[in-house]
Amino acid sequence: MRRGIPSRLGLALALAVLLICTLFPVYYMVLTSLKPDETLLAQPPAFLFTPVLDHYATLLHDGDFPRYYTNSIIVAVGATVLAVFLGSMMAYIMATIPFRLSPVAFFLILLPRTFPPITTLIPIFIVVRWLGLMDKVETLILFETAARLPLVVWIMRGFIRTIPFPLLEASFVDGCTPAQAFFRIIVPLAAPGLAAVGIISFIDTWNAFLMPLVLTNFNAVTAPVGMMSYVNSEEQLIWGVIGAGGVLTILPVLILAFALNRFLLQGLTAGAVK
Repeated sequence: MRRGIPSRLGLALALAVLLICTLFPVYYMVLTSLKPDETLLAQPPAFLFTPVLDHYATLLHDGDFPRYYTNSIIVAVGATVLAVFLGSMMAYIMATIPFRLSPVAFFLILLPRTFPPITTLIPIFIVVRWLGLMDKVETLILFETAARLPLVVWIMRGFIRTIPFPLLEASFVDGCTPAQAFFRIIVPLAAPGLAAVGIISFIDTWNAFLMPLVLTNFNAVTAPVGMMSYVNSEEQLIWGVIGAGGVLTILPVLILAFALNRFLLQGLTAGAVK
């Protein structure tokens, strides 16, 4: 026990340093969003001041940022729902209905996930512009859904394989079709996995930057892309407004992660436990 105390203290110290290095940028961003204008660029940085909400008021009264925020919510929720629904059904077919080309199909589904997004950017841009689908929320939902499908199929295929197959056989004997077995057997038993992959997909879609940057101009701009419009104003950075926008942008992800953390851990570890 005595020999283990120094190692535990060292581990705790290392974790504390890692936690501070990880959270300090977020902490300083929150401070920046609350600082009065006269203390924003003070040297050394001011950590004690009277907080103000002027930057949040400026951001929320701007007609563009609420629209950016709404677009992000619509795209993230729409793409997550579609990706989880379609991806879980594809995973169900691959996990329970064997066919000769199943490994090939699974490999082809996962293959786009290995490509750097920049490699497909130009072809996608050309096709979208040729079809007249630029700067549309629906376009972003479709492309973000396609981008999340490989992840959903990969996770849900392994999770569905842990469900006892005799349950499906019993449902087929009772007269269930494959679709009915999916909704009545697979979905209830795979709920933790669906919740986990849904949370991951939502966070991944919410933080998407490259594709919304290229495929939008004004109407369908999302919050991460819209923050670029506050970077420069008459050759100066609007630090307070940028900090407020950063806080508001990461807020839904933090709330979702903390609120559903139990389901996320349960879903990602369920396969190992079973």
